Amino acid sequence: MKYQKQLERLKSGTMNRSDLAVMKRNAEALVKKGDTDASEILDAIDYSKPADDYILFMGFCPGADFTQRLDLGWKKEGLCRFDYIESEAQLNRWNTICAGDLVILKKREKFGETMKLYGFGRVKRIAYDQNNTRYFDMDWSSQESEIEVPLMGCNSTVDVKSMNEVEKQMPPSFWAWLNADSA
Repeated sequence: MKYQKQLERLKSGTMNRSDLAVMKRNAEALVKKGDTDASEILDAIDYSKPADDYILFMGFCPGADFTQRLDLGWKKEGLCRFDYIESEAQLNRWNTICAGDLVILKKREKFGETMKLYGFGRVKRIAYDQNNTRYFDMDWSSQESEIEVPLMGCNSTVDVKSMNEVEKQMPPSFWAWLNADSA
């Protein structure tokens, strides 16, 4: 296999997000030049878990309207989407998420203070729909309890935090909530 070394590196889980991004750009350039073998690298990147952990705190109520909640459909279909592509900053954050990252469903509760969490799951792989819109195949937890926690500056639909940041700011009840997963 032409790119065995790169594929082994991807499977090792030792590459950080910036390394994965560089490898993806390089593989895309090779594919554009006609190197069809490089598409195997792109496929493997969609399943690759980076060495650095992030948590996506994901809003699921368009226009902050709880009656429009999307999370129930996402859980049923095993996916997570961000379709507000007009927001370049949020789209850039969305594009940093990789396989293995934790996604936590959130809605702001007390303005500037707290958010309520409604569920969580892990990204199984990065996928693309027929319009080439990026979404996540998810492994959602079956746990259904909710918890109110500090907002941590999560004011957007797509808020990405490092594990280190979350460990510093979240109370013990948050970690107990995550560990109450019955799946």
